[in-house]
Amino acid sequence: MLAFNPSPRKWAKPSFSIQPISEIKTQAIINSLKISSAKDIYGMDSKMVKFLKEHLAYPITQIVNQSVFEGIFPTTWKAAIVTPIFKSNYPLNISNYRPISILSVVSKVAEKCVSEQLVSFFNNSPFTLHPMQFGSRAHHSAETANCFFLETVRAMVDKGGVVGAVFLDLREAFDTVNHQVLIAKLSTCNFSHSAIKWFESYLAGRTQYVSVNTHRSLALNLCTGVPQGSILGPLLFSLYINDLPSVCPDINPIMYADDTVIYVHAKTKHLAADKLTTAMDQITGWLNRSCLQLNVDKTVGMFFTKSQCNIVSNITISGQNISIVPQFKYLGVIIDSNLSFKAHIKKVCNRVKFNFDNFRYIRNALTFNAAKLFMDAMIMSHLTYCLTSWGQINSSSLKPLASL
Repeated sequence: MLAFNPSPRKWAKPSFSIQPISEIKTQAIINSLKISSAKDIYGMDSKMVKFLKEHLAYPITQIVNQSVFEGIFPTTWKAAIVTPIFKSNYPLNISNYRPISILSVVSKVAEKCVSEQLVSFFNNSPFTLHPMQFGSRAHHSAETANCFFLETVRAMVDKGGVVGAVFLDLREAFDTVNHQVLIAKLSTCNFSHSAIKWFESYLAGRTQYVSVNTHRSLALNLCTGVPQGSILGPLLFSLYINDLPSVCPDINPIMYADDTVIYVHAKTKHLAADKLTTAMDQITGWLNRSCLQLNVDKTVGMFFTKSQCNIVSNITISGQNISIVPQFKYLGVIIDSNLSFKAHIKKVCNRVKFNFDNFRYIRNALTFNAAKLFMDAMIMSHLTYCLTSWGQINSSSLKPLASL
């Protein structure tokens, strides 16, 4: 028996129901799909669907609306191909590969339709995402999450004392979502019976294959998790952890999908550590009830302060001390305890220099448009990523970037 017990609904009438779509809406959703040549289990890709949208819009619309009407997600849309992409180090070690899940292209249309309606519902109803959830929301991003966190820490440090933070690492978070718990949490958000039935069907009966060159593994049934590579997956996970802050009301949280940081302002390191330890005990209980696992070895703590303080303060999780680090990479930005961003700027400089060296060798073989594309993708993207978070530091620290 699962420990999670949703609270009773506050509203007598259902608020969220999935609505049918028009053929014009289907074409608009197809246009919005990212261009990709990755082929699904049926040999289709988004390029093909976009090219044939005028012919495919009608049958896709009929299938999506029938799915909504019956509350059944088509079984043929539930099979995924997993392609392992090599990262680095020893190629015969499975852990050195990143699994990329490719779902049915046509299923993305249904997912996009439901996702847009769901986001609209949460934007216009009492049942909304937590204000500190920066994932799967309009006008929110990794940059806004980073900027909000750092500006809040700066303001707290300016008042004196210490800001203690814990960066949580959830083990295979998307893959371990319990379907029963997720559906129970959705029911507390005032979903209609038909919407709940559709989401139950969407999650159930999924399979995946591993494909390497011309070889394909046997199908594996997936009993837990939200579909990797899906449009609805990140949104459903955001709803899954939406109530996490409620178990530790004395701590400030920031969530971006499965990247969560909690922090607190206190007079001393010891007081901050005690508050964070208490919060982690509360969060551990919530994780157990939600069937999620914390990777304690990769969960780290950090203290921000203006004064040089060598006092050691431990933050514990179930009696185990977590690592207290001087710097940590949060949402792509290396943050240090002094907020100097020296390590981050060094990383950006090294990356940009490497790409400049490559650019020097290939520039003469590129057209102007190709060269501009390279500059935007390989140079400017690194220089400007989350610039609002670290770009206001002193000019001497930014000098290496200015010279580049």
